[in-house]
Amino acid sequence: MTRRAQGFSYMRRYIKRWTLALLMSILLISGVSAQQPGKRADPEITAQFTADGIDTCLLCHDAERMRLISKTPHGKKDDPHTPWSKHGCESCHGPGSLHATRSRRGKGRPPMIDYGFDKKGVSTPAAKQTETCLKGCHAQDMGKLKGMEWTGSTHAIALTEVKGGGKKLMSCSACHLMHITQDPLKDKEKQAESCYACHQKTKSEHPRFEEKGINIDKVSCWECHDVHQLIPEKEQQAGN
Repeated sequence: MTRRAQGFSYMRRYIKRWTLALLMSILLISGVSAQQPGKRADPEITAQFTADGIDTCLLCHDAERMRLISKTPHGKKDDPHTPWSKHGCESCHGPGSLHATRSRRGKGRPPMIDYGFDKKGVSTPAAKQTETCLKGCHAQDMGKLKGMEWTGSTHAIALTEVKGGGKKLMSCSACHLMHITQDPLKDKEKQAESCYACHQKTKSEHPRFEEKGINIDKVSCWECHDVHQLIPEKEQQAGN
């Protein structure tokens, strides 16, 4: 074999060897890349309260209905017990750092705590809604307002029928509305209508108590009924 032929033979082996090495490198890199999501999964990030609080929320949620909260008891900035004086909107709706910064294409933003009972679009379970109201504020004494005992009350335990069939636990938002300046539960007639939404038979079958000299049409439901009143433990165990 001539020197020239030997040179070509060597070159072919050299090219073949490096081509094989290159292919193996590509396959190795592809395999590592395919495993990366599993090996280098993003650590779970916990949402934090935003630095600018209410101002961060109002960049998007700027409707008049949202701003009304500042004119309600929950929006009293000078009262240290109110949501507004703590973390603003996030006191009730949860830390919003991820919601405010992570818009996922086609998936929207990470959800916040939302409120409503038998209301379309509300994803937060009733138990979580109620826990937020109680744990953050209403289970504790807040100045002149005493903490309430909700867990163990009739409304906390009862399952209520909802639209489309089925039953679910009640939440505070089944009766209470936050982003309004006039609480309907303080109006005798509107309060009754709220109660009748569940207690339908009561509207037509409630005792009149005329023999006791009571004008039933002039009293509010809450003047006789404490909806937050606890059921004695013995009665709970008996299923009463």
